[in-house]
Amino acid sequence: MLRSNLGTKAAHVPTKELPNWVVKLLVLFNPKLKGVAPYLGMVKRASGEKAITMLGWKPRSCKEAILATANSLIEMNLV
Repeated sequence: MLRSNLGTKAAHVPTKELPNWVVKLLVLFNPKLKGVAPYLGMVKRASGEKAITMLGWKPRSCKEAILATANSLIEMNLV
């Protein structure tokens, strides 16, 4: 989605997923990954249903949110 919508800005976006076992192995060499390792493979479910029904909130589509986030990160020179 990023490559097809952001063109050359997304030229270096990876297209493959790093296996969990590789991340767990990398923890041995990079302690910063230690905080991520326990969450590998975990699926968290969240819903905005309460905000939608009680507050009338209209969330962005997933595509719109992802592209807006990517553009913000690019504009702030974080990626």
